[in-house]
Amino acid sequence: MFGTLTVFFAALVNSVIVTGVVAWHEGSAPFIGWFVAEVAICTVRLVVLAVSLHRAERGRSTPTDLYIWISVLWALSIGYGGFITITTGDWVSTVIVCLSSAAMAGGACLRNYAAPRFVVLLLTCNLGPCCLAAILSDQPALLVVLVQTPLFMVGMTAGAFRLNRALVATMQAERAMVRLALRDPLTGLLNRTGLEQGFAGRAGDALFYIDLDGFKRINDRYGHAAGDGLLQTAADRLRQVAGPDALVTRIGGDEFVVVAADHDNHSAIALGNDIAASLREPHAIDGDLVICGASVGIAVHDGGVRPLADLMARADRSLYRVKAMGGGARLADVERQGELLPF
Repeated sequence: MFGTLTVFFAALVNSVIVTGVVAWHEGSAPFIGWFVAEVAICTVRLVVLAVSLHRAERGRSTPTDLYIWISVLWALSIGYGGFITITTGDWVSTVIVCLSSAAMAGGACLRNYAAPRFVVLLLTCNLGPCCLAAILSDQPALLVVLVQTPLFMVGMTAGAFRLNRALVATMQAERAMVRLALRDPLTGLLNRTGLEQGFAGRAGDALFYIDLDGFKRINDRYGHAAGDGLLQTAADRLRQVAGPDALVTRIGGDEFVVVAADHDNHSAIALGNDIAASLREPHAIDGDLVICGASVGIAVHDGGVRPLADLMARADRSLYRVKAMGGGARLADVERQGELLPF
């Protein structure tokens, strides 16, 4: 709707000028009525576009369906003008109107290639009446329009679909790049950059800094493929326990961070228990049931503006104390005089 607005405004100005000149040249009621209708349609299109821009800037829904139907009505108006002009036999008006119609058909293709089926509809409404007028005309030479128009429509439609495929491929590539930039490729969890972007800093957020106990031993014994599988399983368990609204992140190696909303210190400890319990569930590796526990440091954001780095540092200090004492435990926020508790 908002792309190539230069083409949009040029088409509106052109259609009003052309219909006005032809109405003045012909001076008959059908052409005057066409001019009045064209001015009304263009005015409505401008109003709808302005409203849509205003709503889009505020993140609200836009009247896209209305805009589409008005665009179709505009194309029908151009087609009607081409029909009544060709049937008059006035070559001056015919040249002016048909040249304008062809130019605006090209502009419609350029502007709407993201919706190629819509392009087909606009071309049909715009150029179809010209073919009918050529059939009804007493000029046999005009029947060449019956060959020109289909060729033009096929070519422009094919071009619109080709541009559409290129646009979709570009958008998919951009999404893939964003995903690679924000996601850990092994587990599909957020990476540190994704965590920083997703962190809202709301009061009541709890951050859990998690380190897998014994992961290196398992990785060395069973190999890197088994270690990767264990990390993927751990990621799946963290997603399930933390819930869909949590930010679940792999920081690197066997370290994870979970940010969960609406938690005080008590409920954060409960969630920490659930996280560690899920990670202690056995993993099946090469026919063996392997247990890889977890140590968890907790920090609770209880209000004010506190950056993510501050929460992570506090949770990391708690985790460091846990690991220094042998791991396999969780420690509540050190700033809240947390107590070291085994799982």
